[in-house]
Amino acid sequence: MYSIQSLTDVRYVLGVEMASWVLNCSNCKSKFVESKIPDAGLANYFMPLKPEFPPKGRELQCPNCGQKATYKKQALIYQA
Repeated sequence: MYSIQSLTDVRYVLGVEMASWVLNCSNCKSKFVESKIPDAGLANYFMPLKPEFPPKGRELQCPNCGQKATYKKQALIYQA
C-alpha cells in the first residue's frame, strides 16, 4: 500500500514530471526547460513566480539543435 506524503509523491506515483518554466526554441521550435519549479507547496503549483531575467534577456542554448538565442522573461511558458 502507498503512503503519499506530498505533492512530489503524487507526481511520482502518477508518473508526472515536476512543473517547470519552458521556452520555445527560436530556431527549431522545440520546447526546452529553463528551470524547474520547486515543490514547496500548492502555491508554487498553482501560482508560481517566474524566475528573474536580466532586462535585456538571457542567452540560452537549445539542447535539441544547439542554437543560442536571447530570451526575455515574457517568453517563459508554465508547464505542469
